[in-house]
Amino acid sequence: MQGIDRFPSTLSGASWQAQAAIAGAGIVVGSYDLAAISVAFEPLRAQWHLSSAVVTTLGTATLVGMLAGSLATGVLADRFGRRKLILADFVLFVVANAASALAPNFGILSVARLLTGVAIGMDFAVVFPFVAETAPPGRRGRTMAWIMWSANFGTLAAYGLGAVFLHADPTNGWRLALGMGVLLAVPVLLLRGRLDESSAWDVARLPNLRTIARSAAGHARQGRLAVSAAATFLYQLGDQGLGLVLPLLLATVLGTSAASGAASATAVKAVTIPAATLTVLGIEWIGRRWLQVMGFAGRAVAFGALGILLIVEGHLAPVLVGALLAAGYFFGAAGPDKTTVIVPAEAAPSAVRSTNQGVSQAAGRLGGIVGVTMYGVLAAAAGPGAGLLLFAGAALIGAVVSALGMARGGATPLMAPGTPEARAPAGAAGAPNPAPGDGNGNRNRR
Repeated sequence: MQGIDRFPSTLSGASWQAQAAIAGAGIVVGSYDLAAISVAFEPLRAQWHLSSAVVTTLGTATLVGMLAGSLATGVLADRFGRRKLILADFVLFVVANAASALAPNFGILSVARLLTGVAIGMDFAVVFPFVAETAPPGRRGRTMAWIMWSANFGTLAAYGLGAVFLHADPTNGWRLALGMGVLLAVPVLLLRGRLDESSAWDVARLPNLRTIARSAAGHARQGRLAVSAAATFLYQLGDQGLGLVLPLLLATVLGTSAASGAASATAVKAVTIPAATLTVLGIEWIGRRWLQVMGFAGRAVAFGALGILLIVEGHLAPVLVGALLAAGYFFGAAGPDKTTVIVPAEAAPSAVRSTNQGVSQAAGRLGGIVGVTMYGVLAAAAGPGAGLLLFAGAALIGAVVSALGMARGGATPLMAPGTPEARAPAGAAGAPNPAPGDGNGNRNRR
């Protein structure tokens, strides 16, 4: 990690908005990459003569990497600092993603996707704690929601560009789609080299990994981490599980080409932009808890209805398929897509904030692995409708877990009196909120 410090930090004194935007740009690029590999499934199946079950293991490999990256980076970022890990993960991303785009065979592509997943998982584990400690206390939730809002454009760009590249070159267009991720990542890496370290972490940091693990275990015993990890698992089971196969699902259900499937996925995912905008505007007013409950419940109804109709009818009008998928994505983007990322980053003091985030995100990646694997099994046995019922069931359980398990207000105290973070200098990033609160990490509303 020592070499990372050779990057000059020249943003000292820059606005917190600039710091958060540079860190958050990596989430947009990572979201682009996760969608770009799904665009490659259909052409890879034809080009390398693979079965659907085999080709979707590329998505599983990415998620396994994300799980490992989230767990390891959460602890390492609490030990060595946010800045080192924010840089290291994007160095790995650029190298691994370039290897993915140039891979000559399925074996090398699988390894490259595993490493790309490690890099993306690292980013999700460290970026949101960094932003939570960089933004003013009253702006944390909305700032992180803006980052997740921006990530939708990464997904849309991947589906849209994937459709264009595959139309231009049905055989190797997937390489161009993945290679575009490298071009997007390089300027982000250069800008990240000029980020400042989190002053809240610098004040609160613990001396060794054993102390961090002991402190994180004590925080986990409060029970809130279990709830956030379960909710993240259930949401990503459906979201990443479906997201990684969406173009393939649409091409199968609608009987179209891979390029048309990617274009249809772009149209379906477009609804996430207005949904995410509503979340950004309403997160402090509505609260994390009810956004999450309503989002899970709406997604369960939409995906459940589509799954049943596909099983009963077999062939549906494209408009109906698109409308129900869009409704499911709308409810997800309007709630748990944001809150399952934001709440864990708010829920722990800076000394173990990244560890908390890493565990929760790792649970989400495990959910994604279960989702994409089980969808492949169920779709092969009983058709895509059965896979959609799996996603609907996970969303229904998520609604119940969120309603019963989340504190009212949907957040937890950012720090306890007497902790190192609570003694951070006034005005430091991550310093205590001077405004009166309701005990749930939210400012009182008059």
